[in-house]
Amino acid sequence: MAPSAQAHHRSHSLLLLQKLLNLRDTASPLTFILDTLEQPAKPLLQEFTTRAKISKAKIVLVSFSTVHKPPQVDIFIKARKFPKLKDLAIEIASHVAPPSSTTASNNPPTQQKNLIIIDNINNLINHSSPSEIRYLPTFFQYIIPPSTTSLIAVYHTDIPYIHAHSQSPYSPQPLTVLTHIATAILKVSNLWQAAETKQYLDKSKVPPQYGLNEGIPGIAFGLRPEKMDPRLRGGIVVDMELRRKSGRIVQEKFVVYCGEEGKAQLGRLMLMSDHPVFAPATAEPEEENEMEASFNLGLTEKQRRDREGVVLPYFDAQTEVGGGEGGRILYDIGSEDDFDEEEDEI
Repeated sequence: MAPSAQAHHRSHSLLLLQKLLNLRDTASPLTFILDTLEQPAKPLLQEFTTRAKISKAKIVLVSFSTVHKPPQVDIFIKARKFPKLKDLAIEIASHVAPPSSTTASNNPPTQQKNLIIIDNINNLINHSSPSEIRYLPTFFQYIIPPSTTSLIAVYHTDIPYIHAHSQSPYSPQPLTVLTHIATAILKVSNLWQAAETKQYLDKSKVPPQYGLNEGIPGIAFGLRPEKMDPRLRGGIVVDMELRRKSGRIVQEKFVVYCGEEGKAQLGRLMLMSDHPVFAPATAEPEEENEMEASFNLGLTEKQRRDREGVVLPYFDAQTEVGGGEGGRILYDIGSEDDFDEEEDEI
Protein backbone atom coordinates (compact mmCIF):
# COMPACT_ATOMS: atom_id res chain seq x y z
CA MET A 1 0.00 0.00 0.00
CA ALA A 2 1.40 3.42 -0.96
CA PRO A 3 2.26 5.75 1.94
CA SER A 4 -0.10 8.62 2.63
CA ALA A 5 0.78 12.21 1.80
CA GLN A 6 1.18 13.00 5.50
CA ALA A 7 3.62 10.11 6.03
CA HIS A 8 5.60 11.16 2.96
CA HIS A 9 5.81 14.75 4.21
CA ARG A 10 6.98 13.57 7.63
CA SER A 11 9.69 11.33 6.20
CA HIS A 12 10.87 13.98 3.75
CA SER A 13 11.13 16.70 6.42
CA LEU A 14 13.02 14.47 8.85
CA LEU A 15 15.39 13.41 6.07
CA LEU A 16 16.20 17.03 5.26
CA LEU A 17 17.01 17.82 8.90
CA GLN A 18 19.16 14.70 9.21
CA LYS A 19 21.10 15.63 6.08
CA LEU A 20 21.64 19.10 7.51
CA LEU A 21 22.86 17.81 10.87
CA ASN A 22 25.07 15.14 9.29
CA LEU A 23 26.67 17.61 6.83
CA ARG A 24 25.71 15.22 4.06
CA ASP A 25 25.97 16.24 0.40
CA THR A 26 26.70 19.84 1.45
CA ALA A 27 23.03 20.30 2.36
CA SER A 28 23.85 23.79 3.64
CA PRO A 29 27.28 25.40 3.24
CA LEU A 30 26.24 28.40 5.37
CA THR A 31 23.91 27.84 8.33
CA PHE A 32 22.87 30.46 10.86
CA ILE A 33 21.45 29.54 14.25
CA LEU A 34 19.34 32.25 15.87
CA ASP A 35 19.01 31.84 19.63
CA THR A 36 17.97 33.85 22.69
CA LEU A 37 18.74 34.06 26.37
CA GLU A 38 15.78 31.78 27.00
CA GLN A 39 17.17 29.04 24.78
CA PRO A 40 20.88 29.09 23.85
CA ALA A 41 22.10 27.23 20.78
CA LYS A 42 24.58 25.10 22.77
CA PRO A 43 22.50 21.84 22.67
CA LEU A 44 22.10 22.10 18.90
CA LEU A 45 25.82 22.83 18.43
CA GLN A 46 26.55 19.75 20.52
CA GLU A 47 24.42 17.71 18.13
CA PHE A 48 26.29 19.11 15.12
CA THR A 49 29.72 18.36 16.60
CA THR A 50 28.74 14.84 17.68
CA ARG A 51 27.54 13.92 14.21
CA ALA A 52 30.56 15.62 12.61
CA LYS A 53 32.90 13.60 14.82
CA ILE A 54 31.19 10.36 13.82
CA SER A 55 31.65 11.24 10.14
CA LYS A 56 35.36 12.03 10.83
CA ALA A 57 35.06 15.67 9.83
CA LYS A 58 37.52 18.29 11.05
CA ILE A 59 35.89 20.69 13.49
CA VAL A 60 37.19 24.25 13.68
CA LEU A 61 35.77 26.43 16.44
CA VAL A 62 36.14 30.20 16.07
CA SER A 63 35.70 31.36 19.65
CA PHE A 64 34.42 34.74 20.76
CA SER A 65 32.79 33.62 24.01
CA THR A 66 34.03 30.06 24.60
CA VAL A 67 36.86 30.07 27.12
CA HIS A 68 38.18 26.52 26.95
CA LYS A 69 38.58 24.18 24.00
CA PRO A 70 35.77 21.58 23.92
CA PRO A 71 36.97 17.95 23.70
CA GLN A 72 35.35 17.29 20.32
CA VAL A 73 36.92 20.32 18.63
CA ASP A 74 40.09 19.79 16.55
CA ILE A 75 41.12 23.42 15.98
CA PHE A 76 40.41 26.15 18.53
CA ILE A 77 40.85 29.72 17.28
CA LYS A 78 40.58 32.67 19.67
CA ALA A 79 39.06 35.23 17.38
CA ARG A 80 39.79 38.19 19.67
CA LYS A 81 43.46 37.96 18.70
CA PHE A 82 42.57 39.13 15.18
CA PRO A 83 41.13 42.65 15.23
CA LYS A 84 40.68 42.81 11.45
CA LEU A 85 38.19 40.71 9.54
CA LYS A 86 40.72 39.94 6.82
CA ASP A 87 43.28 38.53 9.26
CA LEU A 88 40.68 36.30 10.87
CA ALA A 89 39.64 34.97 7.47
CA ILE A 90 43.23 34.08 6.60
CA GLU A 91 43.68 32.26 9.91
CA ILE A 92 40.49 30.22 9.47
CA ALA A 93 41.29 29.33 5.87
CA SER A 94 44.74 28.07 6.85
CA HIS A 95 43.22 25.32 9.01
CA VAL A 96 40.72 24.12 6.43
CA ALA A 97 41.85 21.14 4.37
CA PRO A 98 42.11 21.52 0.60
CA PRO A 99 39.12 20.36 -1.43
CA SER A 100 40.69 17.08 -2.52
CA SER A 101 43.84 15.04 -2.18
CA THR A 102 45.00 11.93 -4.02
CA THR A 103 46.37 9.09 -1.92
CA ALA A 104 47.44 6.88 -4.83
CA SER A 105 47.58 7.11 -8.58
CA ASN A 106 44.89 4.47 -9.09
CA ASN A 107 42.62 5.62 -6.24
CA PRO A 108 39.98 8.31 -6.55
CA PRO A 109 40.61 11.55 -4.63
CA THR A 110 39.30 11.68 -1.07
CA GLN A 111 37.56 14.69 0.35
CA GLN A 112 38.02 15.84 3.93
CA LYS A 113 34.89 17.34 5.42
CA ASN A 114 35.25 20.43 7.55
CA LEU A 115 32.91 22.05 10.00
CA ILE A 116 33.56 25.65 11.00
CA ILE A 117 31.63 26.99 13.99
CA ILE A 118 31.50 30.66 14.98
CA ASP A 119 30.06 30.62 18.49
CA ASN A 120 29.09 34.32 18.64
CA ILE A 121 28.92 36.21 15.38
CA ASN A 122 27.51 39.26 17.19
CA ASN A 123 31.02 40.08 18.41
CA LEU A 124 32.34 39.78 14.88
CA ILE A 125 29.72 42.25 13.68
CA ASN A 126 29.95 44.70 16.58
CA HIS A 127 33.76 44.84 16.49
CA SER A 128 33.84 45.41 12.73
CA SER A 129 33.39 48.78 11.12
CA PRO A 130 30.29 49.40 9.00
CA SER A 131 32.49 49.32 5.89
CA GLU A 132 33.79 45.87 6.82
CA ILE A 133 30.31 44.50 7.39
CA ARG A 134 29.59 45.05 3.71
CA TYR A 135 32.24 42.44 2.97
CA LEU A 136 30.67 39.72 5.12
CA PRO A 137 29.56 37.68 2.07
CA THR A 138 33.14 37.82 0.76
CA PHE A 139 34.43 36.78 4.18
CA PHE A 140 32.25 33.67 4.24
CA GLN A 141 33.06 32.82 0.65
CA TYR A 142 36.77 33.00 1.39
CA ILE A 143 36.74 30.62 4.37
CA ILE A 144 34.31 28.05 2.88
CA PRO A 145 35.99 25.87 0.23
CA PRO A 146 33.47 24.53 -2.28
CA SER A 147 31.79 21.17 -1.61
CA THR A 148 33.89 20.30 1.46
CA THR A 149 33.15 22.76 4.25
CA SER A 150 30.06 23.78 6.16
CA LEU A 151 29.99 26.87 8.32
CA ILE A 152 27.67 27.35 11.28
CA ALA A 153 27.38 30.76 12.92
CA VAL A 154 25.37 31.56 16.05
CA TYR A 155 23.57 34.90 16.21
CA HIS A 156 22.13 36.04 19.54
CA THR A 157 18.97 37.96 18.72
CA ASP A 158 18.95 39.54 22.21
CA ILE A 159 22.18 41.48 21.60
CA PRO A 160 21.62 44.82 19.83
CA TYR A 161 23.76 46.10 16.97
CA ILE A 162 25.95 48.85 18.42
CA HIS A 163 26.61 50.61 15.09
CA ALA A 164 22.92 51.04 14.27
CA HIS A 165 22.98 54.76 15.13
CA SER A 166 25.88 55.51 12.78
CA GLN A 167 24.73 53.31 9.92
CA SER A 168 23.07 54.76 6.87
CA PRO A 169 19.28 54.36 7.02
CA TYR A 170 19.40 52.95 3.50
CA SER A 171 21.83 50.17 4.45
CA PRO A 172 20.40 46.82 5.55
CA GLN A 173 20.96 45.58 9.07
CA PRO A 174 23.61 42.86 9.52
CA LEU A 175 20.97 40.28 10.46
CA THR A 176 19.14 41.03 7.22
CA VAL A 177 22.33 40.47 5.24
CA LEU A 178 23.13 37.24 7.07
CA THR A 179 19.67 35.74 6.62
CA HIS A 180 19.75 36.71 2.94
CA ILE A 181 22.99 34.91 2.12
CA ALA A 182 22.36 31.90 4.38
CA THR A 183 21.41 28.56 2.87
CA ALA A 184 19.78 27.41 6.12
CA ILE A 185 18.37 29.25 9.14
CA LEU A 186 17.64 27.41 12.38
CA LYS A 187 15.71 29.30 15.05
CA VAL A 188 15.89 27.59 18.43
CA SER A 189 13.34 28.28 21.14
CA ASN A 190 12.41 26.89 24.51
CA LEU A 191 10.26 23.78 24.43
CA TRP A 192 8.55 24.43 27.76
CA GLN A 193 7.61 27.97 26.74
CA ALA A 194 6.19 26.68 23.44
CA ALA A 195 4.05 24.17 25.35
CA GLU A 196 2.82 26.86 27.73
CA THR A 197 1.95 29.14 24.80
CA LYS A 198 -0.04 26.37 23.15
CA GLN A 199 -2.09 25.80 26.30
CA TYR A 200 -3.07 29.48 26.38
CA LEU A 201 -3.93 29.57 22.68
CA ASP A 202 -6.04 26.42 22.97
CA LYS A 203 -8.14 28.26 25.55
CA SER A 204 -8.30 31.43 23.39
CA LYS A 205 -6.23 33.35 25.92
CA VAL A 206 -3.39 35.78 25.34
CA PRO A 207 -0.13 33.82 25.81
CA PRO A 208 2.43 35.17 28.28
CA GLN A 209 5.69 36.81 27.25
CA TYR A 210 9.05 35.54 28.37
CA GLY A 211 12.52 36.97 28.80
CA LEU A 212 13.15 40.45 27.46
CA ASN A 213 9.71 40.56 25.88
CA GLU A 214 8.19 40.80 29.37
CA GLY A 215 9.41 44.40 29.55
CA ILE A 216 10.50 44.03 33.18
CA PRO A 217 13.91 45.66 33.80
CA GLY A 218 16.55 43.33 35.16
CA ILE A 219 14.57 40.11 34.74
CA ALA A 220 15.05 37.38 32.16
CA PHE A 221 12.45 34.73 32.84
CA GLY A 222 13.95 31.34 32.00
CA LEU A 223 13.19 27.69 32.59
CA ARG A 224 11.10 26.30 35.41
CA PRO A 225 12.28 22.71 35.86
CA GLU A 226 10.05 22.19 38.88
CA LYS A 227 6.94 22.84 36.77
CA MET A 228 8.13 21.21 33.57
CA ASP A 229 6.38 18.23 32.04
CA PRO A 230 8.78 15.24 32.01
CA ARG A 231 8.09 14.82 28.30
CA LEU A 232 9.65 18.25 27.68
CA ARG A 233 12.94 17.79 29.55
CA GLY A 234 16.04 17.91 27.38
CA GLY A 235 14.23 19.06 24.26
CA ILE A 236 14.35 22.22 22.18
CA VAL A 237 12.22 23.59 19.37
CA VAL A 238 14.02 24.04 16.04
CA ASP A 239 12.33 26.13 13.35
CA MET A 240 14.10 25.18 10.11
CA GLU A 241 14.19 27.25 6.94
CA LEU A 242 16.20 25.44 4.29
CA ARG A 243 16.92 26.95 0.88
CA ARG A 244 17.30 24.24 -1.73
CA LYS A 245 19.52 24.56 -4.79
CA SER A 246 16.41 24.90 -6.93
CA GLY A 247 15.47 28.03 -4.99
CA ARG A 248 12.58 26.40 -3.16
CA ILE A 249 12.31 27.13 0.56
CA VAL A 250 11.39 24.30 2.95
CA GLN A 251 10.06 25.35 6.36
CA GLU A 252 9.26 22.98 9.20
CA LYS A 253 9.26 22.90 13.00
CA PHE A 254 10.96 20.09 14.90
CA VAL A 255 11.51 19.00 18.47
CA VAL A 256 15.10 17.84 19.02
CA TYR A 257 16.21 15.93 22.09
CA CYS A 258 19.97 16.40 21.96
CA GLY A 259 22.41 13.87 23.36
CA GLU A 260 24.36 14.42 26.55
CA GLU A 261 27.42 16.62 26.37
CA GLY A 262 30.70 14.72 26.07
CA LYS A 263 29.05 11.50 24.87
CA ALA A 264 28.89 10.20 21.31
CA GLN A 265 25.12 9.86 21.51
CA LEU A 266 22.84 11.04 18.75
CA GLY A 267 19.75 12.99 19.60
CA ARG A 268 16.15 12.17 18.75
CA LEU A 269 14.32 14.12 16.07
CA MET A 270 10.60 14.48 15.51
CA LEU A 271 8.19 16.85 13.89
CA MET A 272 6.64 19.28 16.34
CA SER A 273 3.19 18.16 15.22
CA ASP A 274 4.09 14.55 16.17
CA HIS A 275 5.08 15.44 19.73
CA PRO A 276 2.43 14.23 22.22
CA VAL A 277 2.21 17.70 23.79
CA PHE A 278 1.66 19.49 20.47
CA ALA A 279 -0.32 16.82 18.62
CA PRO A 280 -3.80 18.05 17.66
CA ALA A 281 -6.48 16.79 19.98
CA THR A 282 -8.69 14.15 18.37
CA ALA A 283 -12.33 14.16 19.31
CA GLU A 284 -13.52 10.96 20.89
CA PRO A 285 -16.09 9.15 18.76
CA GLU A 286 -19.56 9.63 20.16
CA GLU A 287 -22.11 6.85 20.25
CA GLU A 288 -24.72 7.29 17.60
CA ASN A 289 -28.05 7.05 19.38
CA GLU A 290 -31.30 7.44 17.55
CA MET A 291 -33.27 10.48 18.64
CA GLU A 292 -36.14 9.49 20.80
CA ALA A 293 -39.30 11.60 20.29
CA SER A 294 -42.89 11.39 21.46
CA PHE A 295 -44.19 11.83 17.92
CA ASN A 296 -43.46 10.30 14.55
CA LEU A 297 -42.14 12.57 11.82
CA GLY A 298 -43.00 10.09 9.06
CA LEU A 299 -46.27 9.70 7.11
CA THR A 300 -48.28 6.59 6.57
CA GLU A 301 -49.39 5.59 3.09
CA LYS A 302 -52.98 6.74 3.78
CA GLN A 303 -51.77 10.14 5.06
CA ARG A 304 -49.64 10.59 1.95
CA ARG A 305 -52.63 9.87 -0.37
CA ASP A 306 -54.89 12.22 1.56
CA ARG A 307 -52.26 15.01 1.35
CA GLU A 308 -51.99 14.62 -2.40
CA GLY A 309 -55.77 14.85 -2.75
CA VAL A 310 -56.10 18.19 -0.98
CA VAL A 311 -57.11 21.05 -3.34
CA LEU A 312 -55.24 24.22 -2.47
CA PRO A 313 -57.11 27.55 -2.12
CA TYR A 314 -57.42 29.63 -5.30
CA PHE A 315 -56.18 26.66 -7.33
CA ASP A 316 -58.54 27.61 -10.16
CA ALA A 317 -56.84 31.00 -10.48
CA GLN A 318 -53.68 29.29 -11.70
CA THR A 319 -55.38 28.24 -14.91
CA GLU A 320 -56.19 30.62 -17.69
CA VAL A 321 -59.84 31.70 -17.61
CA GLY A 322 -60.98 33.39 -20.77
CA GLY A 323 -58.65 35.31 -23.00
CA GLY A 324 -55.55 36.26 -21.08
CA GLU A 325 -57.25 36.57 -17.72
CA GLY A 326 -55.23 33.92 -15.93
CA GLY A 327 -53.99 34.78 -12.47
CA ARG A 328 -57.04 36.72 -11.26
CA ILE A 329 -58.45 35.98 -7.84
CA LEU A 330 -61.86 34.33 -7.72
CA TYR A 331 -63.85 35.18 -4.63
CA ASP A 332 -67.44 34.34 -3.84
CA ILE A 333 -69.18 36.70 -1.43
CA GLY A 334 -70.84 34.94 1.43
CA SER A 335 -73.99 35.99 3.26
CA GLU A 336 -71.99 36.95 6.33
CA ASP A 337 -69.58 39.22 4.38
CA ASP A 338 -70.05 43.00 4.62
CA PHE A 339 -69.31 44.25 1.10
CA ASP A 340 -68.14 47.82 0.81
CA GLU A 341 -69.30 49.37 -2.44
CA GLU A 342 -66.57 52.05 -2.33
CA GLU A 343 -63.81 49.47 -2.66
CA ASP A 344 -62.53 48.49 -6.05
CA GLU A 345 -64.27 45.59 -7.65
CA ILE A 346 -62.43 42.39 -7.12
